[in-house]
Amino acid sequence: MSNTLYARTTLGNIADLTTPSSTQKYVLGEQVLAYDSDNKVIAKYEYVKSHGTLGINIPYVIVASSTAGSEVITAAPFTLAAPGLRVCVPQVAFTSGYYGFVLIQGIGDAIMTAETYAVGDHLQVLNAGVAMVVDGSTGSTTYSVNTCAICKEAGTTAVAKSIYLIDRQAVCAAS
Repeated sequence: MSNTLYARTTLGNIADLTTPSSTQKYVLGEQVLAYDSDNKVIAKYEYVKSHGTLGINIPYVIVASSTAGSEVITAAPFTLAAPGLRVCVPQVAFTSGYYGFVLIQGIGDAIMTAETYAVGDHLQVLNAGVAMVVDGSTGSTTYSVNTCAICKEAGTTAVAKSIYLIDRQAVCAAS
């Protein structure tokens, strides 16, 4: 194996953050920082290959693969069989097998479950879940091994709401 010093400071086009492609344009696993001027925070995106069709704002996980051209790939759903994985949330829909950037840290939208959630609640993804749920009960601001995001917008319905996604390995919650 030969290594080459590698650093990328800019994208070929900022639209690449929101435009999945059938051809690989960047190195799998590459992370890009983008300044979110509306919220004054840094958002972090990771370049992945989609394992299947990815729905917009649905939480998935990022896993490693031994398949050439798919070494950094999404998976769904998050399950108890996974020892601890990073949760990602695509901010655009992906066609199966497409390459693109998914949000791994920062403010974005994610589908919530139909329960009461408040600003500041810590969020998790349950076993086989396809939405964020409160980590504990509403008003729960305790950081646990299951916490993968923080709620930025209150509600009670199963719709996309603003969250702050935390770039860390989270443990899938049983229920």
